[in-house]
Amino acid sequence: MKSSILTLSAVLLLAGCNQTAPVTSAPIAPPPEAAATPAAAGKADSITAVAAAPAADGTAAVPETVIPALKEVETLKASFRFQPAPDADDPAHPRTSAHLVVQGSAPMDIDLGKFVGKPDVVDAAKAKAANFPPGMLMGFRSYSAATGTSSDLAVLHVDGRRLRVVQRRVEETAPEGGKFETSREVPLPANTKVVAAAMTKK
Repeated sequence: MKSSILTLSAVLLLAGCNQTAPVTSAPIAPPPEAAATPAAAGKADSITAVAAAPAADGTAAVPETVIPALKEVETLKASFRFQPAPDADDPAHPRTSAHLVVQGSAPMDIDLGKFVGKPDVVDAAKAKAANFPPGMLMGFRSYSAATGTSSDLAVLHVDGRRLRVVQRRVEETAPEGGKFETSREVPLPANTKVVAAAMTKK
């Protein structure tokens, strides 16, 4: 009886040694975030290196696109110049050649044509009384006593980019003055402003 109990115990002990541990369900860890690709990482490092690269004086360099170049505004001076011009058809009454002169880094001399007699430069009061264009930069009137006709010319500064020359004819017998029409436009250099100056001499 005693030997039977020992034999049974040995069998149970061997059976226990041959059993495998039960499989348990372990939680699955979430995958790590995708790392930056070598190409993307290299590009980011390159941009950082350019932005942080020191200048010659040791300060951080700033790309030129961040701070646009600033150019000082140039003031151009515009004026009229009148010169006698012989009239082959009427030598006794010479005409006047009118020029628009613009002084600056790129000076201009614009021929406005020939007019009867010597043109009279109009000031703000005369321009308003004669219905010249409002806000004009400068202007003049040429009058022919023989025909009773006035030739008016005005210069306007348009959009800060060009000078516009407008002209009209006014008949003394007409109930209303003529209408100003554009005769030419003169482009201006960038970043400039124009002011009227005293009339230039020949």
